[in-house]
Amino acid sequence: MNFLGQDIAISFFRVIAWTSVSYLAGIAIGYWCYAHRGIRILLMPLVNFFRHISPFCWLPIIILVAGIGEWPVGIVLLFSMLFNAIVISMGVFRMVHRDLLDTASLDGADRKQIFRHILLPLSLPELLNLFRILWSVGWTAIIAAEMLGVRSGLGYRLLDFRYLLQYREMLIYIGIIGAIGIFTDYILVRAHKLLKTYLLGQLD
Repeated sequence: MNFLGQDIAISFFRVIAWTSVSYLAGIAIGYWCYAHRGIRILLMPLVNFFRHISPFCWLPIIILVAGIGEWPVGIVLLFSMLFNAIVISMGVFRMVHRDLLDTASLDGADRKQIFRHILLPLSLPELLNLFRILWSVGWTAIIAAEMLGVRSGLGYRLLDFRYLLQYREMLIYIGIIGAIGIFTDYILVRAHKLLKTYLLGQLD
């Protein structure tokens, strides 16, 4: 239990970092698939292929290519979140009424202006909700991912407790993992509601 604070901080940082990468890349790729039919036709079969395979199926290949340590952990987290982020972000962009985009286009706005001033602002609340979803996936996946040769983090410590038969400490860590998940989900839900209220106020 001496390493509890350190383990929480390290696992939290890993999830934040790779959730952010998956989130930004997923939105970017999702937008390009939404905006360009050719890219969508080309990429979506591949995205759906990887999306329906557990990232842990790739562990032998990931270890073979990247070894053990931080990079395999990151790759597992990326595989857990990125492909779902692409699909969900496409759905979020499609929720914006087409009439708004067509009107802006008729008024002379180009694609970048439409994205920046209409599509992105109207999609922000649901895109924040996407981060919430990805975070929960990442926080779940980090425990198994940290068993890939790293020597820190909540997942590594749980594996250590199991080998040492320290079941009391293991249960304490599991409880803390769940509590952190509840707390972060609450924060993200509140942020989503505040942003949605703010944007609705701006529209009024």
